[in-house]
Amino acid sequence: MTIEISNSDVIADRCQELATLVMRHTDANGNIIQPTAIAPLDLTRSDAVSTALHGVYQPILAIVVQGQKEVLLDEQRYQYGAGQYLVVSVDLPLSSFVAQATPDQPYLGLKLNLDPMQLCNLVVQMSPSLGKKENSVRGISVSNVDVEAIECAFRLVKLLDTPQHIPMLAPLIIRELYYRLLIGEQGEAVRQIATS
Repeated sequence: MTIEISNSDVIADRCQELATLVMRHTDANGNIIQPTAIAPLDLTRSDAVSTALHGVYQPILAIVVQGQKEVLLDEQRYQYGAGQYLVVSVDLPLSSFVAQATPDQPYLGLKLNLDPMQLCNLVVQMSPSLGKKENSVRGISVSNVDVEAIECAFRLVKLLDTPQHIPMLAPLIIRELYYRLLIGEQGEAVRQIATS
C-alpha cells in the first residue's frame, strides 16, 4: 500500500520546520524584525498581536510560517497566514500589524528584500514564453506558497546554522527562489519589480 502525501501536507510540514528555525534564530525581546547573516533576509517574530506600523515598503517577499499578519493599503486589507506569502512589487506606503500571535504560538515569518537588478538579469535569461503580458498587476498581492518556493525558503534559512556556507550558497538559493517566484502565481508582480 502506497501512502500519498499531498502538497498541502508537505507545505505544512515545511512551515513547522521553518517555524523551529525562525524560533532558534530570533529572540523574544520584543523586536519584530531581526536581521540575519544573509544580508537581504530578515526573520520576524512577535509573541503578541501588534499595533499597526506605518512605512514605505520596498519590493519584498514575505512568507508567514506561523500566525497571521494583515497589511493595509488605503482601504484595502490583505490578510495572510501560515503557508502564504505576500509580494510587494513597487514602493508603497503600507500599514501592517500582526493579527494572530500568543507567547505559546508566536507569529513567525521571513522577509526577503528583492533585488530589481538580479530579477532583471534572470528575466532576460528566461524563455520568451514567460515574457511580459499586457495586463497590469497590483503593487501588492497574496498567494499560497508552493512546494518548490517553500523548499527554497527552508534551505535559505537553514543556512543560518552553517554560516561558513552562506557566502557561496545563499546567492544560489536566492536566485532559485527568484526563479520560482517568476514562474509562480505572482510571476507578473515579481516581473514588474525587474521592469519598473
